[in-house]
Amino acid sequence: MSTDITPDTEQSSEPSEPSKDGPLLSVENLSVQYQLGRGMTGRAKTLTAVRDVSFSIETGRTLGLVGESGSGKSSIGRAILRLAPVSGGRIVFDGQDTATFGKRTPLSFNRDVQVVFQDPMSSLNPRQTIATTIGQAITRHRPLSGLERDREIEQALDRVGLSGYHADRYPHELSGGQRQRVAIARALAPRPRLIVCDEPVSALDVSTQSQVINLLMELQRELSVSYLFIAHDLEVVRHISDDIGVLYLGQMVEAGPADQVYRTPAHSYTQRLLASTLVANPARQAARTAERRALGADA
Repeated sequence: MSTDITPDTEQSSEPSEPSKDGPLLSVENLSVQYQLGRGMTGRAKTLTAVRDVSFSIETGRTLGLVGESGSGKSSIGRAILRLAPVSGGRIVFDGQDTATFGKRTPLSFNRDVQVVFQDPMSSLNPRQTIATTIGQAITRHRPLSGLERDREIEQALDRVGLSGYHADRYPHELSGGQRQRVAIARALAPRPRLIVCDEPVSALDVSTQSQVINLLMELQRELSVSYLFIAHDLEVVRHISDDIGVLYLGQMVEAGPADQVYRTPAHSYTQRLLASTLVANPARQAARTAERRALGADA
């Protein structure tokens, strides 16, 4: 992974030419600004959410983006998904600059890049059965007969550890962990190459978090899918990520291999982020609390 450490679409089905070399995703000096309208003086007001951020993700690997709320991590994910404006830099997927798509996002890109959001209850249609939700994700990209689609739905549910009878249920009939498994199954249905996981476990209890993280890791080993894993908890990110980037006020302040960033954080913000993480071990938690107080005193 390389990084700079500094303070309503229409569809096209034309596929892009695959890249034979280089990372699957390359984000180069990305900046994201939101227009906030005009102030009292009539001047346009903007909010810079991301400034000059760079990183890359190889096939079958995971980059974890970690930072507090407002650090810009979700804006990066949305920019990759073409849901947020890119005001500077480039996003290159499989060798192709996504800016060349213009307003027409190729169907092949929407197939290759999927997303799992934080709250599955709001991202799943409450009026649709699980079978309909997953079935639509399948048939949008692959024309199948009814029997083939049903078989694919059953396989998708089995892959995420859900029984076939869940296909006829509605989201409100499932637990939070089950709903997130459905969201993962839907994201995997088109057979993507990259999944943006935007705070996918923060709404779950600790035991369910660990189950979903383990599931994502198993699926990556099986399918060689890449993840951009966005979270605010460095402890969670460390378990699933190969590399970690730490964001503070829209800038990447530290990046490197996951164990290195976790065990020997170089930036003071990363150190404070780690010290604020809760752990189950009482002795380690006491040490973290003492470290957090020391860091606070030094700040």
